[in-house]
Amino acid sequence: MTELVIPGVGRRMASLFYELLLLVAVLLGGSALLTPLKAVLPPGILTETLFRVLLAAVLFAYLGLSWVKSGQTVGMKTWRLKLVDRNGILLRWPHALLRYLVALALFVGVPAVAYLAWAPLMSSLPRALGAALAWWLLPIASAFIDPERLFLHDRLAGTRVVLLPLRRPKAA
Repeated sequence: MTELVIPGVGRRMASLFYELLLLVAVLLGGSALLTPLKAVLPPGILTETLFRVLLAAVLFAYLGLSWVKSGQTVGMKTWRLKLVDRNGILLRWPHALLRYLVALALFVGVPAVAYLAWAPLMSSLPRALGAALAWWLLPIASAFIDPERLFLHDRLAGTRVVLLPLRRPKAA
């Protein structure tokens, strides 16, 4: 088995930003498909919650299928990155779901809870929002103190993003 090479934080961040653009497109497509559902359901918190859960499922469908099928999303392919488990093996669906839920909790859940806690205590809602969004740095900054330079969601989920070797063109 070849050694798993953990790419630098810069490469992973570049891939993440590229992927965020693609995820926005996935969310827009999912919203377009799900909007008729909102039109037939009664307005209210249950409908809004269902809509958000379905959008989260759409995101997982894209990410999970990419991770399970090849270990690579479109953004990861661009930067020669691949998601594997601790042993360098492609994820199965339960493991992909675990990574998705851990990342969702860290990037959405923790900032949301922080905002709800700080908004009544701070004099400015934008300041509370900024403080809550600062929690986005935690999963990324953890790579600088982690012995294997893993992001926090990869550490907690038992996954690794590895660097793929350059493909050398075959001589004719």
